[in-house]
Amino acid sequence: MLKTIWKVLARFTNKINQTISRFSIPIIVIIACVMRIWVYGDLNLSIAGNDTMSFIESSRVPWFSREMLTGQRLLATNLLYKAFEPEDGYKILVNGSIETTSRKFQVGLNKIAVAQTVFSIIGWGCLALSVSEHIKNSSIKNLSSFLILLFAFTPQVADWDSILMSESLNFSLFALQLAILIKLAFLMHKDPNIKAIGWFILWAFSYFLWTFVRPTNLFIAPVTFTMCAGLLLYIRFRKSNYIYSALIFSILVFTIGFVTTGNSSRSLNYDVYIDDLLPYPTRVAILQGWGMPAPDSPEFQPWFKTNSTKTLVRFMVTYPGYPITKIIKDFPFAFTEIKQTYFSISGNKGVRNTMLLVGEALHPENTTPFLLGLILLIGIINLANINQGNIQPWAWIGTWIFLSASVSLVLSIIGDTWGLNRHALLSTTSFRLCMWLFSIIILDIALDQSKNSLRPQNP
Repeated sequence: MLKTIWKVLARFTNKINQTISRFSIPIIVIIACVMRIWVYGDLNLSIAGNDTMSFIESSRVPWFSREMLTGQRLLATNLLYKAFEPEDGYKILVNGSIETTSRKFQVGLNKIAVAQTVFSIIGWGCLALSVSEHIKNSSIKNLSSFLILLFAFTPQVADWDSILMSESLNFSLFALQLAILIKLAFLMHKDPNIKAIGWFILWAFSYFLWTFVRPTNLFIAPVTFTMCAGLLLYIRFRKSNYIYSALIFSILVFTIGFVTTGNSSRSLNYDVYIDDLLPYPTRVAILQGWGMPAPDSPEFQPWFKTNSTKTLVRFMVTYPGYPITKIIKDFPFAFTEIKQTYFSISGNKGVRNTMLLVGEALHPENTTPFLLGLILLIGIINLANINQGNIQPWAWIGTWIFLSASVSLVLSIIGDTWGLNRHALLSTTSFRLCMWLFSIIILDIALDQSKNSLRPQNP
């Protein structure tokens, strides 16, 4: 009798909670988006950085031409700046890279700022909806959507929407493709051959664009390939066309990126040579023994354009102490100074200061997110091995995020010495997201298991 009553009450409570969540989560998303627009003022205001002109110049090529892929900047930003270019061209009126100043209305560039904000709202809004959809507990559903949007709409992330560089688009497309990837992971967990071609195409499109925002994103393709290939160890996935399509797609993306980068005019390691190699006579002697001309000779620049990358890789492989020491030294620094220093906002100072304080709690500027994220991920993986239910997709997604952020961060460290904390921003932000996302997942698992354990048993 008691068991029957318990079942009726449980079903009634679940229906009420599901109905509330069905309405409360969209309301949370809408309110968060409205607050995002109100707190940050006029969306048309923007500010340039030292790199902005290179984005403008790189986009001045014919639509979908070879130069779109092989220019100084990558495809996604080239398309964005090409789409909104005025007839008389962009005109930069304010640059905040030298000293902090105020945003201004800049003809043409105002559309870039608005587009970046729209993409940000769409990307993070979709991620909040996707995560909450696959959380079981109704209270944690609401918490997850609220926390993800608060994480994304604090100044530590949202301020970059007004800055005319690649960070905003990098955040937004990452969040969007992750939202779709979560959806696909849970659909395929239920049925590896489920009809989800539309979701797969949307993910492939957003992932492709995200890959071609920053050079380090290209090297996430091998991570994606490895993670998808690992699923073939399970018999139930060996007949899934989506897995094989993802493997082929990963190879294709990496090949396109590798070939176009090799034929591009952009240099990925100039500052490494300037700061880490050329100042040291011993290292210069080694490089010259491998064919590098004297740095002050006319032959140096032509050699650098064609041989610098493979020579740097050879140096790191031959002398592994150099990259290991560099990673250990620069790893903590990559997590610092994540707040933008390009502009200040005069309006809504009270609300903004509060948002900054909240952002400091959600975005700690130290290595704690990496360590805590790793510990929580180990816990999720162990739980997935014990209980092979809906925990397994979270374990796969969590591993993909963590490995992707780790690979990107290592590449940013060994391939950069100028502006490392900005160039590694997506990686460190991903680790901070992991810290909160993994906590939500474990909390939901704990509440679900405790609910099951509290159900009355047969006497």
